[in-house]
Amino acid sequence: MLAAGSGSRFGAEQSKVFLPLAGRRVFTWSLRSFASVRSIQRLILVIREIDRDLAEESLEREIDDDTHVEIVVGGDTRHDSELAALRYLAPEIVDGSLNIVLLHDGARPIIAPGLVRKLIKKAAQTGAVIPGMVYHDIRPISPDGTVRMLPPTRYVGAQTPQVFNARAILSAYEQAASDQFVGTDTMSCYEHYHPGGGDWIPGDPRNLKITYPDDLFEAEKILRETNFHLE
Repeated sequence: MLAAGSGSRFGAEQSKVFLPLAGRRVFTWSLRSFASVRSIQRLILVIREIDRDLAEESLEREIDDDTHVEIVVGGDTRHDSELAALRYLAPEIVDGSLNIVLLHDGARPIIAPGLVRKLIKKAAQTGAVIPGMVYHDIRPISPDGTVRMLPPTRYVGAQTPQVFNARAILSAYEQAASDQFVGTDTMSCYEHYHPGGGDWIPGDPRNLKITYPDDLFEAEKILRETNFHLE
């Protein structure tokens, strides 16, 4: 789980993943969901070093004692943080102990365990999969800033977790480090080195990203509507 952002767009002094949401920190909601999926063997939280005390305090208070969460210090960018997590897991990836890796944005607190299980199953078949929402009302922008009114085309808005064959995503990120390539998200880096290898399945409209203050209100509304329990 990636939780090393700064929260600059949100306007908060601390990372938005540590903001309160319905009695918990934002990031511990999704950690709780992942912990309920039996096939997930390890939970890795990627943070900034300056957030370590707050992260450890939140985990101790909000995550069950029998759920172990390992902490890794990330980098200056999302891509660097992903690489740090993959390198941390590299020994187990190389020896075959871990064969599937999920990378999730800690600012997406509402992730249903059922969707996680579907993604893992699909990734085991195809090697790489993301959850996505289909949009029909997106239009490209020309270099001069005008909207190009092309015929409607189907676009998929990517969500997380993005799920991959562990060896394939590790090799892609190591090659990207050598090439100094940075993708727009995890799947874009994977597909840069494994062209045509990515797949997607329908995501969940509740799986919103906390980007602006109003998103916290929407997330709490969703949690209350589901009685704070997702399947």
